[in-house]
Amino acid sequence: MKIAYLIPKPANTGPILVVLELVKAMSEHRHDCTVYYFDEGDEILFPCKTQRISFFQKINFREFDIVHSHGLRPDCYLFLHKPLRCKARCLTTLHNYIIPDFSYQYNKFIAYTVGNLWMLALRRHDTIVTLSKDALQYYRHRLPARKLTYAYNTRQVALEAPLDVQTRQQILQFKQGAVTLGVNAALTDRKGIDQVIRALKKLPGYKLIIAGDGKSKASLEKLSIDEQVADRVLFLGYRKDAYRLLPYYDVFVLPSRSEGFGLTLMESALYRKKVVCSRIPIFEELCPQDEVVFFELEQIPSLVQALQQAAGSPELGQKLYQRYLQAFSPEAFYERYHQIYQHT
Repeated sequence: MKIAYLIPKPANTGPILVVLELVKAMSEHRHDCTVYYFDEGDEILFPCKTQRISFFQKINFREFDIVHSHGLRPDCYLFLHKPLRCKARCLTTLHNYIIPDFSYQYNKFIAYTVGNLWMLALRRHDTIVTLSKDALQYYRHRLPARKLTYAYNTRQVALEAPLDVQTRQQILQFKQGAVTLGVNAALTDRKGIDQVIRALKKLPGYKLIIAGDGKSKASLEKLSIDEQVADRVLFLGYRKDAYRLLPYYDVFVLPSRSEGFGLTLMESALYRKKVVCSRIPIFEELCPQDEVVFFELEQIPSLVQALQQAAGSPELGQKLYQRYLQAFSPEAFYERYHQIYQHT
């Protein structure tokens, strides 16, 4: 099978990491993959042919069995360039809840307008893949139901990859024996990291490490000062392979207000980490048997209790790892997408 993947750029973001896992899985099973991208980037190296194209440069759809787009620009590209009689089967994977997630970045008018235009462009695709059953139900009322399906993501990391010496020393000096919470995320309101900083005030024996950058960084730093916990919060900034920090966390925290999937949850599972998640539908679907500890969004006492419970539950990480093997392994990921490709 010949497969073309369309992405905005080879950037270190969740959707592009999913494409990397797709390319690795398909290549390992001897499918011929090519990645097309619009903007230069060197953060992600794909083990297949890659080619930069312009938005108005048409690829030869006849060369491929599958053309699989990821993101707004690639979806619009396919809408514009897909031939009227196209033998290639055209798919997209939606990595988010379009309008709600846009609402965290833009005003409601822009979110609604751009979101609906995006969903209009998707109507030229043969199949629309969501990341969960919950997302499938969300889009069932907005897109043609006959085109919708879902597939869980996977994540593979080099567990033996060491952290650089300077960062390791910085973390060990910061921890000083405290229960250490960790967050690896883009610093935006949608990620809900402010809740963890507020909870820290009620957890005197705990410290927090935040790896990531984004438009909310300044407000989070100010909040840590206002809450008088700045000496117990370490902002590490952007880290390309932030998963290497996981061995230094006692509890990993996913306090998101909205999330398409949560690849960091998969990374935490591989390291058998204890995890606390906000009680939102995607996390409840991914971890239905208490593989993580949940807290109620915006309820700081609930978060405090969840963090304390997780810190005192040594079996939690192993339960999450077993869930990964069951539902999110590379083998399960490949089989699901191969099935989708064959029946598109």
